[in-house]
Amino acid sequence: MEVSKNFFNKLEQKLKNVSDNLQGYYKTFNNCREQGLMLTIYEPTTDNELLIWACESRNSDNIMVITADRTCSDNNDMFNDIAWESAKYFKYDEYDKAVNHTYNIIRKQFNKHFLEEYNTKFKMHKCLADLQHIGADAQDLEYDDYNKLVTFEDLDNLYFCDLIVQNGKMGLRYSKYTNNYKDEFDNLTFETWEPDLTSDITLMLGMQSKLRDFIEKEIDYNIDVGIRI
Repeated sequence: MEVSKNFFNKLEQKLKNVSDNLQGYYKTFNNCREQGLMLTIYEPTTDNELLIWACESRNSDNIMVITADRTCSDNNDMFNDIAWESAKYFKYDEYDKAVNHTYNIIRKQFNKHFLEEYNTKFKMHKCLADLQHIGADAQDLEYDDYNKLVTFEDLDNLYFCDLIVQNGKMGLRYSKYTNNYKDEFDNLTFETWEPDLTSDITLMLGMQSKLRDFIEKEIDYNIDVGIRI
């Protein structure tokens, strides 16, 4: 299981800036010879999906990676013989090579989600386990102690949002830098929000989506005000 976890942790880091319209979930598999995690990546509005299994090979300490469609999976989330025969193997320490191979397959199948590059920065000031605990106890926490848990910045538009606790509720505080040096800023507004704390990447994608929507509304508002003036 450790090989599988290490592989998918590295893959998630590689996929951090992919569009939030591409989603996924994990399941575990075990056939008494191999065991690990299976990741399903899919587009919510289409039937397009990709299944990825990763684990230690049954006959060695190599990393085994299988990518296939739904027809190659049984009811227990195991790959079938056809998928197994197409498996790719990498040396036990070649995680980067295994991840790059898988990333290229994902990019080819879901190409439109990789076309847009964003100049962004994502920083966690608390670990995921702490965030999950804080989220569960938010109503009993003081604002001053949790005013910057996670930060997501849009460096091109000079906006950013912080995940904070305010008045016993977790949410996003939206702010904007007032100069290009990014050393001064104005806090704009606070919005309650329950983040998906399944993983670092689900949190990052959620904050990216919320900040993008906020920026679009700000731009539309400024344009409208300009027209009225």
